[in-house]
Amino acid sequence: MILSYLKPKPITLKILAAAIFNLVCFINIGMPLATIPVFVHRQLGYNSIIAGIAVSAAYLATFISRPGAGQWLDTKGAKSAVIIGLGISACGGLLTILALFFIHQPLMALIIILLGRFCMGISESWASTGVNVWNIGRVGIENATHVISWNGVTTYGGMAIGAPLGVYLASQPIGFIGGLSGFSILTVILASASMLLASTYPAIIPVPTARRLSFTKVFKRISAYGCCLGLSTIGFGSIQTFIALYFISNHWTGSAIALTIFGVSFVMIRFIFKNSLLKYGGYIVSIISLFTETIGLLLLATQTSIIGAYIGATLTGCGFSLIYPALGVIAISKVSSENKGAALASFSLFLDMALFISGPLLGLIQSHLGYDYLYLSASFFAFCSVLLTYGLYYQNKTASI
Repeated sequence: MILSYLKPKPITLKILAAAIFNLVCFINIGMPLATIPVFVHRQLGYNSIIAGIAVSAAYLATFISRPGAGQWLDTKGAKSAVIIGLGISACGGLLTILALFFIHQPLMALIIILLGRFCMGISESWASTGVNVWNIGRVGIENATHVISWNGVTTYGGMAIGAPLGVYLASQPIGFIGGLSGFSILTVILASASMLLASTYPAIIPVPTARRLSFTKVFKRISAYGCCLGLSTIGFGSIQTFIALYFISNHWTGSAIALTIFGVSFVMIRFIFKNSLLKYGGYIVSIISLFTETIGLLLLATQTSIIGAYIGATLTGCGFSLIYPALGVIAISKVSSENKGAALASFSLFLDMALFISGPLLGLIQSHLGYDYLYLSASFFAFCSVLLTYGLYYQNKTASI
């Protein structure tokens, strides 16, 4: 009885067969998260603002490349987009290796690091969104909730795996070019192997239609929900970009553990409450999740111990877990199935904008006021998202009466 309950359903297995490419994409994205800011700050000698930009640069690239990825998905198909994204991920790994040869030329090393981060950002917009659209085409639009949920599990599961793995590999010198080459080499291997595997899968060919909307019109339809996502994502960015430096400032070890706890909490909530969207709806789930994230960030701002930091990271991960699928399902319901690629790309743009802005913005707050105010600010933005989401919920409820 228990075994039959735990046994994955055929549709889940079909989703996971393609979601593995998203997992690889985010393992590659996660490996540098706890090491690149420390590398830029300590070894290259730049301040926390530049260290934040080094991480956030990836999200500027994702933001810029989203529209092109969305148009490609709706016109040329998702399989090719996934393969292109994985190829660009491999290029990001190669550039990180190259940067190590210029460690005694900090500016040149920083420029190459930024180029590598741009590659990782572009790979996300093409591969991750591509997997979402590919899977919706494989299992049907009626299973979009499951597709988006599993994409989120592999996204943050990948980062939860990647962060400690990157720290470990960075501590193991390889050859004569230093430890950072360890996870960079693995990035190239994982991306290349995934490209070969993806090439063996059947493609889903988009059907031409006169009902396809322009990217601008799709963007306008989902913008309110995207704003809610963006405000909540600043909290995620505060952990992803600054948790390593935050731990160092408090003379603690274990920043990679905090990232892992965040990722594990995220994944566990997805599993435990996987049917909550169908039962309670996107609005209710979003409001509860956003409030939980707000409390987690507030705890990070006010705690004085490493245990408190871990609890704050846990609550933030629990809260952030269901926000993307809850709001995303509402957003894509605002357009027809022929525009789902553009809708997902448009919706994800707000996540990219928030992650790009959060690096320099929170870095500026930290440099003037400290880490307590950094996380207090992130908590404030998450609470603003609670209010905005409730406003949309009330508006929708009133319109349906």
